[in-house]
Amino acid sequence: MASGCLARIVYSDVRHNFLPHYAAAAGVLLVTPVIFGLAELTAQMSAQPLEMMPLLMGIILFTPILAPEQNECILETVRAKKMSRHIVTGMRLLCSFVLLAVLIFALGGYMRYNECDVSVKMCAGALAGAFAVGALGFFCAAVTDNVIVGYMVSLMYAVMNLFLRKELGKFFLMSMTFGIKGCKPVLAVSGAVLIIAAMIYRRFAKNER
Repeated sequence: MASGCLARIVYSDVRHNFLPHYAAAAGVLLVTPVIFGLAELTAQMSAQPLEMMPLLMGIILFTPILAPEQNECILETVRAKKMSRHIVTGMRLLCSFVLLAVLIFALGGYMRYNECDVSVKMCAGALAGAFAVGALGFFCAAVTDNVIVGYMVSLMYAVMNLFLRKELGKFFLMSMTFGIKGCKPVLAVSGAVLIIAAMIYRRFAKNER
C-alpha cells in the first residue's frame, strides 16, 4: 500500500510539475540529428554529439527538481504531508536519472542504426557527464534556493568546457571527443557527491524532514 501511495504521489508530481522539463529534454534528443549529421561517424566523431547534447538534457532534468517548493502555497502543502520531502526529492532524482539514461541510450541506438561507431561504454560515459553537470545545477539550486542560479552555474560550467580543456583536468566533460581517459568515473562520482551534499544541506541547514 505504501508503494502504491508513493507511486501516486510521483505520478501526480510528474504530471503537474515536470512534464514540460521531460518534454524539453526529449526535444533536445529530437533536434540532435538536425544539428549534427549522425551517419557513418567514427568513434571520435560520434563522441561529439553524444557528449554535447546530453549535457543540456542533464541541466534540464536535474536543475529544477526543487522548483515546485519555491511556490509558497505548494511548500505549505508539502510541509503538511506526513511523507518526507527527501523521499519525494529522491524519487524525482531517480525519475530524472532514468529518463536521462533512456534518452542518451536512445541517441546512441539511433547513431548505431545509422552505422556510427558507438558503444555502450560511450553511452555510459555520456551519461556520466550529463549527470555531473545536472547534479551541479541541482546542488546550486538547493543551496541558494534559486533554480535560476542552478541553471546559470551549470550552463557556465558546460560552456567552460569549450575553452578550458587543460584547466578542468579530470572534470572535463567532453573527454571522449578528445580521446582523454579517466574523466568519466570522476564525473560520475562527483555527481553523486553533489547530490548527497545537497540533500544533507537541505536536511540540516534548511531543517527539512
